[in-house]
Amino acid sequence: MRGKQAEKGTVIVFFALMLPFLILFAGMAIDIGRSYLHKSYMQNAADMAALAGVESVSGKKASLITVTDVPALGQLITTESSKKADAGADKFLQMDNNGKWKTGGTNVKTELRKEIDPNKNSPLLRNRALEYYYKVELTDDMDFQFAKMFLPEALIPADWTVKVEAWARGGNKDNPLAGVDLLTQMQEVEDAYTFSTFQEWEANTKVPTGYNGNRRDYMKAISFTNKGPAYNADGTRSEIFDMDGTASINNNMRSLLINYKPDFSSSSKLTGNWDLDVIDNMTPAQARAYLYDLNLGIELTNWRIINANGVAIEENEGGYSLWGKFYDKLVTKFGEATATEIMFARIKSIVNVLEPYAVRDLSTLPASEISYDVYTDEPNKIDPLFVRLESEEYNTAGGRGWVTNTVRDISINIKADNTEKDIYGDYKYRPMIFFYDGPVGEDEDGDGIGERGKGRKSKTVVLSLEEDFRGILFAPNSPVHVEGNGHKFQGIIIAEKFVDAAGNTIDAPSYEGLNYSNLDAATADELQSFYAKLGFSEAKYDDFHVVRLSVYNNPNMDVAYTTGRSGITI
Repeated sequence: MRGKQAEKGTVIVFFALMLPFLILFAGMAIDIGRSYLHKSYMQNAADMAALAGVESVSGKKASLITVTDVPALGQLITTESSKKADAGADKFLQMDNNGKWKTGGTNVKTELRKEIDPNKNSPLLRNRALEYYYKVELTDDMDFQFAKMFLPEALIPADWTVKVEAWARGGNKDNPLAGVDLLTQMQEVEDAYTFSTFQEWEANTKVPTGYNGNRRDYMKAISFTNKGPAYNADGTRSEIFDMDGTASINNNMRSLLINYKPDFSSSSKLTGNWDLDVIDNMTPAQARAYLYDLNLGIELTNWRIINANGVAIEENEGGYSLWGKFYDKLVTKFGEATATEIMFARIKSIVNVLEPYAVRDLSTLPASEISYDVYTDEPNKIDPLFVRLESEEYNTAGGRGWVTNTVRDISINIKADNTEKDIYGDYKYRPMIFFYDGPVGEDEDGDGIGERGKGRKSKTVVLSLEEDFRGILFAPNSPVHVEGNGHKFQGIIIAEKFVDAAGNTIDAPSYEGLNYSNLDAATADELQSFYAKLGFSEAKYDDFHVVRLSVYNNPNMDVAYTTGRSGITI
């Protein structure tokens, strides 16, 4: 009996000695189990973020792939800025309650690769991605919470870092002519025109056989380029661009360029918000002293002086003049009061649509000239006309320092109705897609390209209707003022904000609680009340099949969006 009691005592002692170790192992098992559950959660988040990111840049349905399926960097595979992909990924990563996961943070690493075809003849198609590959890597620290309840800190391992990685692929490799979203299409148009100088664009453009004029005349004919801003006898400065869809050699092109000429130069590249409007509240003598004392080497360039009869009495494309000397020149021509008014007037860039552009016969056009339907990946029969308003890049000017243009007041005046249909119910004219992403500022991200809409801020873009209009105004970095003048608008407007004539923000509907999927009377009334403030007699969303807004599946009458709410961002 005593032996059995001793044996029981031994078991109890042994169990007592082993209990801490049993608790440790149990706690470790629980902590390890928690880490694997958390890792599974992290992997799901990385997978969703990678898919969302690559879809946002490719505009196509994406799929997850393994790292072994990712082609190595080389001639055909290049790295790409992941800014747009990161924005798509963040829509999922921001759901992390701890706030650790956001692209650009220490717990998230991303990478975007692009597959291209360098054998394409067109620079635009050569740089267009056949396929995108996007990686999201997440890390997080797991601590041993259960073990800490029973063991001294010295016996517990340091925090355990859990890492997961996901790669996703999306693009047009299987269908190179697949449809892409509006922003991508506009980026393609921008890439086709964005050169450091007009001369570089000229050198990279093929002049068609049989064109009788010289290369420079052709380049100006297919774009809208003046000799420079007009200094007018009425005290204004302006550049006027007249778009006539019936009389121009460019009326059959996929996209057109409104090219603002440089109007000032400086001995050094100006940075931040600097613009000539810093002298707005000065007298001519103060402005002259300010510009000289700063030793900025400010000169005016590319001008036309127009008399009261509308006749150019002096033109100097490519010429240079010190601000003060040019002021003296205007005093001799127009008198001191008018000269002062002109020199302190902001340049108005005025775009007049005088005649609509007829829908083209797509069967006669090369693939590079046709937009593609984002829903079907077929040629877009709606045939939109892209019109880029181009702010001049900072560029060197033949040893004279840097040239660019001042920030402009921009007006788009619709003087032609493009909403007319034929007897079959098809539109006769092309919808016009105007886009302006702001004046060029300094190179903030170090890629050698000036940032648009940052640093130098855009002034108000005015859309004025003198006829009914069907189109898109994409001005994500600009305040937009609409003068509807009682006309109908069919399309989309995307702006930084909407303002009245005095620059005061116009409050838009809250967009929360409104029924967009099935437009009811209350929603229609609230939207129409907002459009009445913009001067529209009627506003209606029009799906041009070149853009998908991610906010609503069926926007109906919801046509005016601020940049963040549109689902299309820069």
